[in-house]
Amino acid sequence: MHDGTVTINFTIGFGNNLFQYTMGRLLAEKHNLSLRHRAIPEVGIEQKDSLVNSGLPVYIVNDGNYKEALYTRDLRGHNIVVSGYFEDYKILKGNLPRIRQWFDKVPVENTDDLILHLRLQNRLVQVNHNKNHITAESFKNAISMFEYDRLHIVSDAEKWDQYTLQDIEKIRHEISIGPNASAEWVKPEQSLEYMNHLIDGLSTLDPVVHCNGDDMIKGSGGLRGGFIKDFNLLRSFNQVIVFNSTFSWWAATLSGAQNVAIFNPWKIAKPVKDRRNLGKTSFPGWRSWGSPNDLYFKKYKLN
Repeated sequence: MHDGTVTINFTIGFGNNLFQYTMGRLLAEKHNLSLRHRAIPEVGIEQKDSLVNSGLPVYIVNDGNYKEALYTRDLRGHNIVVSGYFEDYKILKGNLPRIRQWFDKVPVENTDDLILHLRLQNRLVQVNHNKNHITAESFKNAISMFEYDRLHIVSDAEKWDQYTLQDIEKIRHEISIGPNASAEWVKPEQSLEYMNHLIDGLSTLDPVVHCNGDDMIKGSGGLRGGFIKDFNLLRSFNQVIVFNSTFSWWAATLSGAQNVAIFNPWKIAKPVKDRRNLGKTSFPGWRSWGSPNDLYFKKYKLN
C-alpha cells in the first residue's frame, strides 16, 4: 500500500507528455508513491487512477525544484503534483535502460540510411518558433557527418513541393483553430520564403520524404496520417538528426539509436535562462552540431 500519490498534469505536446510521465514515474518509484495520470496509448502507457489521500501534505514539482524532489528531498507520505516540462537529459541519463522498458518497443530495422525530422507546420507561421529556423546549408553540414545510403526526411508538412501563399494561409487557418490560436503570427511572405528555401536546399540530396505519416513517398505528400507513424518511423532508424524537437529527441532516446546528431543551441531564440540542455545530450552515440551562426533570419541572431 503506497502512502501518497503522484498526480501528473499533462500539457499539450507529445514530447512534453513523455518528459512529464517520466518525471512522475521516477518520483513515484523513488518515494514509494502511487501514480495517477491519463493514458498515453500511442506508446503503451495505460491510465492510472490511484486514489488520493487528501489528508497528506501536497508538494508541487515544477521546473524550478524537480532536482531537489528527485535527488535530495524525502517525499514519502506526500502527495506530489507534477506540473512542468522537465526538458533535462541528465535526469534520464543514468536510467535509460529502465526507462526504455516503460514504453512499447519499436525495433531498429534501418541501419544503412539516415533520417532527419523537420517539424514545420506551426513553426512556419508562429513568431516564437520562426526565430529558431536554420539554413538548409546547416542541415547539410549535419548530414555530411554521417555515412549512409539514402537520406530520409520525415515531417508534419503536408507536401514536399514548392509552397504558395495560399498554402501558408491554409496552415495559419488550421493553427488558428487549435490550442495555440493566440500565438503571434509571422508575415506569410516570411513563412513562404523559409519553406521554399528549405525544400530547394535539401531536395538537391534526393531525399525520400515522408509527410504527415504517409507511406514512403518522393515529392509532394498525400493524405494526412497519424503522428505516431512518424514517431515509430524515426524509432526504426539507427542514424537520426534531431533539430529543436522533443518529438524526435524522444524517438531517438527510446530507440537507442547508435548514431544521433542534435542541434546544439537548443531553441536559441529563447532567453539564456530559459534554454534547456537537450542540445548537449550526451547519451552513447550522440553528438552535437550547429551554432547561432546557422540561423536563417539573421536579425534574430542572439549571443
